[in-house]
Amino acid sequence: MLLLKCQLASDMGCIRTNNEDMILFNGGLYRDETYEQKFELIPQARFTAFVADGMGGHEGGEFASELAIQAFDRFITDLPSDLSHEALSGEIKNWVNETHALITNKGVELPQYEGMGTTFVGMFSYEERIYMVNIGDSRLYRYRGGILKQLSSDHSMRELTGDMTTPSNVIYNSLGAGTSAFADFTELTGQLLDEDLFLICSDGLSDMLTDDQIEEVLHQEPTAINLIEAAKAAGGRDNVSVVLLRVTE
Repeated sequence: MLLLKCQLASDMGCIRTNNEDMILFNGGLYRDETYEQKFELIPQARFTAFVADGMGGHEGGEFASELAIQAFDRFITDLPSDLSHEALSGEIKNWVNETHALITNKGVELPQYEGMGTTFVGMFSYEERIYMVNIGDSRLYRYRGGILKQLSSDHSMRELTGDMTTPSNVIYNSLGAGTSAFADFTELTGQLLDEDLFLICSDGLSDMLTDDQIEEVLHQEPTAINLIEAAKAAGGRDNVSVVLLRVTE
């Protein structure tokens, strides 16, 4: 049986006037706040930890990230039991398509939100298995034995083309923006070891700090607040949201 120790924090940053990020943790929605919880991963328990980074003017990003987070919370609650990996993968694909359409259609209905979208990344448990879902360029890392490793792949034009002159925030995959969306869906169950630390974050962290700098903060004192303060000290140009999950057996 696994015990997860969670810390989360979401902050507007130093320059933005609103926070377009939103965090989902075990049915709770968090923005502009901090939270801590210990959670026992008992059999059949459904656990969620996700970060959504919204984009779009006139508060569109705030709306898009909240729509995505709420939609996934409903999805995981209503998911039938005993699905195979293939069936679960199909359900995730359906959720992506439906949520993409939901956000796109809201942008059509409400012109002030036209073109809004959101990234979406994190972990969930289902039938004693742990999975990762990733859409966009928010990130999931694992910190183990002093080494930080990015588990998600950025759906950014820089990553796609290898052209480092392309701005890092130009992405080709998100919920709501563009003609379609897709999710990377990966099982992590066999990859969890005692004392692993998982970091889920918006690009307000990863654009401000290099992986080496994030690693250094985690080595010194691994807290969500410390990561956010380091990102703000480096300029804090964007909203920054962080979820830290430590695994203990």
